[in-house]
Amino acid sequence: MVLGLLATALSWALFALTFGRFRRRPSLPNALYSLGLFFFALAVSAELLARLQGGWSPFLYRLWYLTGAMHGVTFLGLGSLALLKPRAARGLLLALSPLFLWGLYLVASAPLDFARLPEPYAPLGAAFPPPSLTSPRLWTIPFNLLGTALMAGVALYTTLLFRRQNPLRARGTALILLATLVLASTSALNRFGVAGLEEVGRALGVGLLYLGVAFADRSVAYAGGRA
Repeated sequence: MVLGLLATALSWALFALTFGRFRRRPSLPNALYSLGLFFFALAVSAELLARLQGGWSPFLYRLWYLTGAMHGVTFLGLGSLALLKPRAARGLLLALSPLFLWGLYLVASAPLDFARLPEPYAPLGAAFPPPSLTSPRLWTIPFNLLGTALMAGVALYTTLLFRRQNPLRARGTALILLATLVLASTSALNRFGVAGLEEVGRALGVGLLYLGVAFADRSVAYAGGRA
């Protein structure tokens, strides 16, 4: 419970930090990062509320699945791509829009059976029907793979790019890369039915992500001061 509270607090703090940056410097990367972190904070909050009330409600479960299980890293990955290739990010966002709507429809309409969950508040997708074209459980796979690959790939690239000319920024992007791997590992274990590590993985991943973004922001100010 303590780890769940910590992950929730850090998630909303990170969203506030990123949204504040978007308000000061509106851009496609900042908009996508803000949306992705808003989704992430909603998902972590839904998990915590389900545990506090002793089980999922249909609304909380669908909200968690859409913003966490399905799109926990999708928009963060698109935001990372937009940092390097804004036109490619816009094109990919447009191409994926029909799939976003299809996933939203499936999450909102697919039948639920909470009896399939090992615990009433378990953050597992098993309450939905088995993976198929008409089950949201199938569509989490490509969204998560795409978001994780984009986010981790850009973080690795920028870490190598700035390791000498801006070490502070390189540390920040390295922490973002590590956070991505931690969150992806937690999600993968969850998908294979290994429950019980979500709170630790979420808290650690969000903490690393927060530190990474803070370091990256400080590196921009530092570079500007030197210039």
